[in-house]
Amino acid sequence: MPSRRQLLQASALASGLGALGLTTSISQAATSGPVYAYVGTYTDGGKPWRGGRGLGVHQFVVDSTTGALKPIPGAPPAVASTGDNAKLRNPASLARHPALPMLYAANEFEAGSVSAFRIGANGALSFVAEMACGGKDPAHISVHPDGRFLFTANYASGDVSVLALRTDGSFDADRAAVVYKDVTACGATPCKPGADVVPAAARSHEGFATSDHDGPHAHMVHSDPGGNFVLVADLGLDRVISYRFDRTTGVLSQPSTVAVSESAGARHFCFHPNGKWLYLVNEEASTIAFMRYDGNAGVLTLVSETSALPAGFKGTSYASGIRMLPDGQHFVSLNRLHDSISLFRIDPRSGAPTLVREEWSRGNYPRSCTLDPSGKFLYVCHNKQGDNVTIFRVQKGDIRFTGQYVAVGSASAIEFSA
Repeated sequence: MPSRRQLLQASALASGLGALGLTTSISQAATSGPVYAYVGTYTDGGKPWRGGRGLGVHQFVVDSTTGALKPIPGAPPAVASTGDNAKLRNPASLARHPALPMLYAANEFEAGSVSAFRIGANGALSFVAEMACGGKDPAHISVHPDGRFLFTANYASGDVSVLALRTDGSFDADRAAVVYKDVTACGATPCKPGADVVPAAARSHEGFATSDHDGPHAHMVHSDPGGNFVLVADLGLDRVISYRFDRTTGVLSQPSTVAVSESAGARHFCFHPNGKWLYLVNEEASTIAFMRYDGNAGVLTLVSETSALPAGFKGTSYASGIRMLPDGQHFVSLNRLHDSISLFRIDPRSGAPTLVREEWSRGNYPRSCTLDPSGKFLYVCHNKQGDNVTIFRVQKGDIRFTGQYVAVGSASAIEFSA
């Protein structure tokens, strides 16, 4: 039977890899109890695409055989912050602590904050605290593999925040969030927003996706597999920024950047298990940017951009989430409006991606997708009108719909307890 230390180490590795789009069987082997799932939602419409029909962070127990999400016995269907001045609004992005039973939610509204929840023995969440992140509309949240710092990508203000965590996983309230502006990362060569025009890469399918190139818009922030650098995808600047990360102080420094096609809209990324290849979703262009990554220097190099839509497609679509599949030979990305999952094959020698096929996502406006800890199931969250999570079985580098839907209002993201 594994020791507590082994369980924590396995959980840390599984959490870090899972957040990067990777999976490991270690967590499955080390975790003998049930697995719980938490779905972040938009609770405040505000903007048309948000929906605003969520109840907070919805909570479920996972059926390990079918992948179904079921209510946790005796627990409320969803939880929100409690107490004075608590403002759990649009907890649309979630992240697990790598070693402790803690879940964090980025509250996507103008003031911007992060909420911490403790995961109970029965999987139910209890609110711990809320802390301002210092930026506006945090659209993504992640925790460093060491578990000492938390990051948010603040979409509206175009910056990233670093928040310190205590040894018990709570916020270090004595240290305010430190904010880094995306536009300053380019140094002497200023980063300029692209134009709100149809991206060149999208013209082959006569796309019309244009949005938010009025300034910087940080959309994802996450450490690299080694934990020595922190990467930021900025949609408005059409760039990925790489910062050197001080694991002791939490300071970000020595930024370098790589640009994708103008107006392509850099959104979310995942790493290959070898840590040397990165795949980035470009939202407006509906393309996958393939990059090589130097983990010693934290430098990215753009290799190619490949369409995520089928040949012959005409019209508008906004690409969104991306996940590496367990075999390390395939990954999937999401297409909103086309409402599909694109399956890519990876060339084992060059790392170049090739689009294999598309699968209907079984919902409207798929925003994100996540693998369960076992890597057997893929969960797709639909936030605009679909109001559901759909479940796909992952097997031999392919995905097949299980026939299972879970009703969740304005579902945005899903995270697991192990």
